[in-house]
Amino acid sequence: MKIKKLVYLTLSPFLELGALIIIVCSIFFQRFFFLKNKNSVFMGMMHINNWTYVAQAIRKRGYYVQVVPWMIPKHEENIILYDINLKQQHPFLYSNFIGQYFLSFWIFIWAIYKFEIFVLSFRNRLLDRTIWLKWFEIPLLHLAGKKVILNTYGGDVATPRLRKRPELKYSLYDGYLADPQYRAYNEKAIARNTRILEKQADFIISAIDHVDYLNRVDAYLHLRCIDTENIQPKFETNNKTPILIHAPNHRLVKGTEQIIAAVESLNKRGLQCDLRVIENTSNSKLLEIIKEADAVVDQLLLGTYARFSIEAMALGKPVFCYLRQDLYQFNPIWNDCPIINVNPDTIESVLEKFLKNSKKEQVNIGRKGRKYIETYHSLEYIGKRFDEIIQKVVNNGSN
Repeated sequence: MKIKKLVYLTLSPFLELGALIIIVCSIFFQRFFFLKNKNSVFMGMMHINNWTYVAQAIRKRGYYVQVVPWMIPKHEENIILYDINLKQQHPFLYSNFIGQYFLSFWIFIWAIYKFEIFVLSFRNRLLDRTIWLKWFEIPLLHLAGKKVILNTYGGDVATPRLRKRPELKYSLYDGYLADPQYRAYNEKAIARNTRILEKQADFIISAIDHVDYLNRVDAYLHLRCIDTENIQPKFETNNKTPILIHAPNHRLVKGTEQIIAAVESLNKRGLQCDLRVIENTSNSKLLEIIKEADAVVDQLLLGTYARFSIEAMALGKPVFCYLRQDLYQFNPIWNDCPIINVNPDTIESVLEKFLKNSKKEQVNIGRKGRKYIETYHSLEYIGKRFDEIIQKVVNNGSN
């Protein structure tokens, strides 16, 4: 492995210089000899399943869109409808690191011929596997006459240890210190990457807690949406014992142990409820599980909600989640949000109050959640907002 890495580091500057020459030649050829489709959008290369819904939303508004991830997690294969599966389409190149290195150049050239608008995250971009050429990715896209919109997904910009907020009693900082995966992140490299790309992008979309780590945000928009026609709510259940669902992707970051402890304490005190912690489960199966539940408990540390809460509210379920008070200014739609705000100190008492409510009161919270999603996270709403942003970027001069 060390030998391979040494060879890679030694040869990559020369390989990337050759790739740069080919890329520049391709750029000028496509600029002068190919017709442009101003409504063509490339979204990649991080496997953000939410982007498939965003793509669906703007396709309804006349855009040609393709969502292309570098890799597709096993639990999403043949379930999340990404437009291209690189592992299947280029098995030989995809099977090894060097092959993926060359594949990144090919995808970049292919993409500039097909798309005019590039929606990328701050990490896992088109040329992110290169040594130095990645720093010129956005300038090269500009040279090709393209527009670049950056949209954060979280881990691409999060540096909670570098930007520790002592005034926050609960934060992502605690989870990052405890979780081995996040503890290993090079936050200085992430911050350096963020600062460079902030200067290069045409537009930056962010919201929720991601704004903690950015110096520039052009639109505060929680770019997550759901198909409210395909997902229909089930407000009432016949469960004799209330069922609560918690589905963490990283337990230490979501406060899972505190949630388990709170429910165990309630049960010991005679207030019965059944907490089901769902992990390593496909999204379609998880939706069915949520549909038969009485409520959902999301997270206690991040200070915001994400897809899990959105899906639960779309299904008409009351949601318990920690929302940081200081983030409301960047997420004004939260003023209409019916999420029941909890933290590690209040989770038990708030759950107790909820469980003592009448079934009618519990269902009413679920109905408010469904209305909130239809208003702020539907394909129609996000499609309209994102279309406005794209048109603003496209019409704001040429590169």
